[in-house]
Amino acid sequence: MKHYITTPRRIITLLLMVFAPSLAAEQGSQEPKIAIGGYSPVSYFTRDIAERGSPAFAVEYDNKIYHLTSEEQVQTFQENPQQFIPLFAEFCPYSLTLGRQVGIDPTNFKIIAGKLLLFHNSKELDGLARWNDHNNDQELLDKANQEYLKVRF
Repeated sequence: MKHYITTPRRIITLLLMVFAPSLAAEQGSQEPKIAIGGYSPVSYFTRDIAERGSPAFAVEYDNKIYHLTSEEQVQTFQENPQQFIPLFAEFCPYSLTLGRQVGIDPTNFKIIAGKLLLFHNSKELDGLARWNDHNNDQELLDKANQEYLKVRF
């Protein structure tokens, strides 16, 4: 007994064969996004302030664009980018401990064990203040890491 593919199925199969590779290529070529709202990740460490960077000193790393404040910062960043990028990317670490994915305020930050943490800040929630009230950085970091792994994978 022979099995024949019906005409509509042939058309769908043909369309998938033709367009699927180009769709996959488009998904893989996403434009890099500006990270940290344009704030310089180096300034948090070297000046202990949240400081806006400049597009004139932009550096791309891990499909994100980081704005820095000077050529010196560009060199510092490029020597070890992992040292400067926020630990939980665009998510507030305190909110992650609650099982929520809430955006950050780049001016609300803390450096713990050499890692940059950026927190949410609104009328409803100041993530940094709540984090500090807990008074146990390691416990909160462990919880936030567990939740972040769920988000990433």
